[in-house]
Amino acid sequence: MNMNGGCQISTPILEMSSITKTYPGVVALKDVTFQVQKGEIHALLGANGAGKSTLVKVLCGVTTPDSGEIIFNGEKVEITHPSDAIQLGISYVPQELSLVPDMTVSQNILLGQEPIYNKPVYLINEKKLDQLASEMLTMVNLEVDIHKKIKDLPVSDQQMITIATALYHKSKVIILDEPTSSLSSQEISKLFEIMRKIRQEGQTIIFITHHLEEVFEVADRITILRDAVFQGCYQADQITRDKIVSIITGKNNQLIQRNISAKDIGHEVLRLKNVNTGKISKDISLTVHSGEVVGLFGQVGAGRTDILRVIFGADKLISGDVYLHGEISQIKSPIDAINQGIGFITEDRKNQGLILSMDLLDNINIGVYEKSMRFGLIQTKSLRKIAEHYRDVLRIKNTNLKIWTKFLSGGNQQKVILAKWLNHHSKILLMDEPTKGIDVGAKQEFYNLIQDLSKRGVAILLATSELSEVLGLSHRIIVLRQGKIVGEVNPIDVSEETIMSMTL
Repeated sequence: MNMNGGCQISTPILEMSSITKTYPGVVALKDVTFQVQKGEIHALLGANGAGKSTLVKVLCGVTTPDSGEIIFNGEKVEITHPSDAIQLGISYVPQELSLVPDMTVSQNILLGQEPIYNKPVYLINEKKLDQLASEMLTMVNLEVDIHKKIKDLPVSDQQMITIATALYHKSKVIILDEPTSSLSSQEISKLFEIMRKIRQEGQTIIFITHHLEEVFEVADRITILRDAVFQGCYQADQITRDKIVSIITGKNNQLIQRNISAKDIGHEVLRLKNVNTGKISKDISLTVHSGEVVGLFGQVGAGRTDILRVIFGADKLISGDVYLHGEISQIKSPIDAINQGIGFITEDRKNQGLILSMDLLDNINIGVYEKSMRFGLIQTKSLRKIAEHYRDVLRIKNTNLKIWTKFLSGGNQQKVILAKWLNHHSKILLMDEPTKGIDVGAKQEFYNLIQDLSKRGVAILLATSELSEVLGLSHRIIVLRQGKIVGEVNPIDVSEETIMSMTL
């Protein structure tokens, strides 16, 4: 069989055929076909939102497709639950590792399949447990105390332990989702050695990554998705980096109309000098001016969120300096940041941006109730007047201010968060994936709001992984890769291919 891109396929160990998955208002996968062979490392590529995660969720039984079929080892199979995938021999190693922190290494590796003594004792055979765990660790060349708790080990060791767990389950297909995002170059080399060893033993690896140099170093074949659609399968040694970038980016038909200009930019309000976050981001230096939108662009794991959290006081600044209005910042906590006129629209709005069991009235006014107090008592009439004002200004589509925010659409939830910070009179807004999970119409409204805020002198640091968003909204773009700034570009002069290539 010959797939798009001239990728020759023998009998695959896994074939996902014509997979379609839709959510309300969103097509997550559209008639996608994905095939992998036994004993290969197969890279699955695509920009954020391309459909990679949904495809993996279907394969692992986390979600059920609307249509399509899965053939495994030559037989049609039904995968409706994660246990179905595990029984077939399909294991998933997520980017956010799912080990049990307070259990030991050996307990994690054999969790759910512990060896037990014969009846009638039914007790775990600890000696056998340790022996089997040690054998699995040998397979991934990891020397670690098997009695140590997971929480006491570095992320790189945890990554290997997760792979060892997959090997213990005798997995035929192992999915590695961004496995190098928290590893050093030496640790990455070690991981690649293990991946090659697994391949030599006839097992298959599906490798999800944003780093193209890693793809060319270790992958045999490449499948690319874009906008929920299969774009082709290619031999890794028969396609160039530039061609991959071109396929991943494609053409964007939903361009944001730029209506921001340099004349809106005022004085410097925020400066970072050689900032180290202690997590991913290192030696970060940048500036933001009043009325300016500065885009932070990079792939998953580039360190965008780290930077915003340090500025907001949510994480400790390890080294370097943050300046506000020309003076070194004394921000030690989010309360300090809020008092300094900084607001933060977090990526996880449900857990970090809203109190879902509170209504619009309180979510908009939270933290500034004193504005509506008289004689030490909160005046409900005043709260309502403020909430109605922001509801009308931001066009929040709900007349009932007493409805819990968990019942609002994603776009309206995001507007409620913005209303809260406007109510705080924030002059610096940190935005982390502000349009994530909201529909196209709501996105356009939010884009208009960002542009209006810029014209009113609000300084915005916008972290996003959407090319059209960062190009259409930013005055300047800071490009990040693996925790470091790799360049600053003018969105008017740079192409999609160029900026995407800088991140890979």
